[in-house]
Amino acid sequence: MMWTRQPAGRERVGRQGGITVIGMLLLIIAIAFVALIAMKVVPMYIQYFSIKSTIESIRKEPQLAQMSAQDIQNAIQKRFDIGYVDNITARDLKIRNERNGRVIDLVYDDERDLFYGLFVVLKVKESIPLNP
Repeated sequence: MMWTRQPAGRERVGRQGGITVIGMLLLIIAIAFVALIAMKVVPMYIQYFSIKSTIESIRKEPQLAQMSAQDIQNAIQKRFDIGYVDNITARDLKIRNERNGRVIDLVYDDERDLFYGLFVVLKVKESIPLNP
């Protein structure tokens, strides 16, 4: 009788590999947690970029130099209403004059409840020049 030695790793040829039920549950929990955070954070950034694009569209207005600060705020508010921007109004934007032209100060906080007293906060504080 002759004994042959099998190479290492071939001893369990019929064994299947895969994820266990506990591993699958942990993976589903991790994916659900990431999806929950994404559902709260993505709309905040979409709203922020909507505000930025509104200000950029105002910057491209040809009659911007002749408009008063109140006229600029009214034009911005109309675009906010069309774009469903609800966490800031045009009155919250401060328009000031500098040597190089007018500047809009965009300062606001967007706070969303994540779960059980945990919040996600987006703080924006920037100055945007109005001269194109």
